[in-house]
Amino acid sequence: MSERSYFPFCEIVKQNDIKEALLLNLINPKIGGVLIDGYGGSAKSVICESLRDITDKKIVKLPLNISEDRLTGSIDIEKTMKTGNTHLEKGVLSSADNEILFIDDVALLPDNITDILISVLSTGELRLERDGISDLSECRLLMIGTMNSEKNPLRKSMTDYFGLYAKVEKLNAPQDRLDIMRIRDEFDRSGGIADDELSEKTESLRKSIKEAQERLKKIEINEDILQAIVDKVIKSNAEGHRADLVMKEAVKAIAAFHERTEITEDDIDEAAYFVLPHRMRPGAAPEEEPPQPEEEEQDDDQEQEQEQDEQQQEDNDDESSGKDEQEQEQEPEDEPQDDEETDNEPDSSQGKFKSIPKAFETGEAFQVMDFSHEKDRKTRKGSGRRTQTKTTSTSGRYIFPTMNRRNNDLALDATIRAAAPFQKKREDNGMKIVIKNEDIREKVRQKKISNLLVFVVDASGSMGAVKRMTEAKGAVLSLLKDAYVKRDKVGMVTFSGEGAQVVLPPTRSTERGYRLLEDIKTGGKTPLNAGIEKGLRVIENQLRQNPDVMPLLIVITDGRGNISIDSSKKPAQELMDIGEMVSKEKRLETMVIDIENNSMTSFGIAGKLAAAMKAKYYRLDEIKGSNIEMIVRREKAQ
Repeated sequence: MSERSYFPFCEIVKQNDIKEALLLNLINPKIGGVLIDGYGGSAKSVICESLRDITDKKIVKLPLNISEDRLTGSIDIEKTMKTGNTHLEKGVLSSADNEILFIDDVALLPDNITDILISVLSTGELRLERDGISDLSECRLLMIGTMNSEKNPLRKSMTDYFGLYAKVEKLNAPQDRLDIMRIRDEFDRSGGIADDELSEKTESLRKSIKEAQERLKKIEINEDILQAIVDKVIKSNAEGHRADLVMKEAVKAIAAFHERTEITEDDIDEAAYFVLPHRMRPGAAPEEEPPQPEEEEQDDDQEQEQEQDEQQQEDNDDESSGKDEQEQEQEPEDEPQDDEETDNEPDSSQGKFKSIPKAFETGEAFQVMDFSHEKDRKTRKGSGRRTQTKTTSTSGRYIFPTMNRRNNDLALDATIRAAAPFQKKREDNGMKIVIKNEDIREKVRQKKISNLLVFVVDASGSMGAVKRMTEAKGAVLSLLKDAYVKRDKVGMVTFSGEGAQVVLPPTRSTERGYRLLEDIKTGGKTPLNAGIEKGLRVIENQLRQNPDVMPLLIVITDGRGNISIDSSKKPAQELMDIGEMVSKEKRLETMVIDIENNSMTSFGIAGKLAAAMKAKYYRLDEIKGSNIEMIVRREKAQ
């Protein structure tokens, strides 16, 4: 019988995906770790800590509040003061070399710490240049992280460095929950002492891992396997080549895990299940589906008819100057029905249909996913709850010291380290340590500030079809509520008919935004290009007034613009030109929310606009916090 302070790995109830992903990394550390995603209270960290039960590797925990000095290492003050020579004290990363680095809630790490981790993971080296120290050492990390993507998405650049992705299994079956309580109670009552049966299970698993590690050495990958891996990765639309390399290591570990030395097609599928979800990008080729039953085909036909009705409505709104006089006098063959999805009625003076503005109710509000402006290196003033930034204020989190003197915010630790090497040479003045002006370091701090959110909302006739405006209003309402909580400044532009209007100049009064939502009516053409340009002008004016503002342009549209600003250009081409122009504005972040129905008849123009703008792209249902999983699997904080 043996005693332990951590929960036994073999007693974890279900969570087979997580357990397998962890075991695969123990078998083949070249996989590069695992990112475990799930809701709070699902025992993610308990499972990771339980690895101590089945491996001899040391598990090094990385605290969320760790400083750069503690992470990378710094001067050993005591030794340096005694000897007069600079001595290095190793940091957490050095301790984790060839061991397991465990980061609980990895998405909450400060950006400066995340940047250091990315640098070490990409090079396999830890380079230290500070406090008179220059050191370079090898640093190979097997990184295991947990996160709750519904609340705190992880930066894309960091996500890719986790070899595998595993999702927490929701255990709602009564028996599963009873088993968890019973096993936990037995563990607490035993004081962590394992009985013979549990010890035997644990020892058997340890033996299986070692056997799999030996089996791994005998596994070879032929060209057919490599080609199958490449095909899988290409189909997932993953960026870069890390997915291919991780897949190669993962299939070998999976074969060894299943007690084989030959790789099968099932091994490749199993590897893809763990390797690709967090690396997928928009535009992944869909899997071929079997023929659908007749009932589903009827549903598709109805959806196509809806889309055709929407397109006919837009066609009725467009006044084509290319028609000759005879065509204008002809009566339309099919008059639209006067129902709730049609906003057109006859205009007797012109013999055709004219769009009548119509108001729609506001959809139900929902909790939106977390989003913020991408970080930059600029130091800003301000307060709020949205985006992390460096600040000149003496409040905020201390992230690292600087020699630049700005606000007398003394960094005592860094000051002592700077003075330590010179103590033997300095005249004794009765103090324990002699500090001169050139030793003084100040703190660089980080805090959250608010953003400027400018909504550009489609209010054209196409929004009346299938009550798109109701859903769009619900999305704007939800974003406004989120802006209120985060103390953001908000503005709103709508576009319809012949142009765009600023209906809400930038303000911190989200109440005005709520009231304006009720008054927005749909109808007319779709001057999307003018809407984006108007939104840009609003942001430019705010930047002139306050260069520290962090603007985010949020475009809510189906992308079907049909009016140019410059009459010599086609609307679609002009839209792409505007998108490229927006992408070059480095002070601005953009988001496109696509309200077009996702069906066989979708045009996908909003997605193309997002690509041209280099904007974050979401479909309407994806901005809901409850649906964040599909975003994680499709792309990915930053």
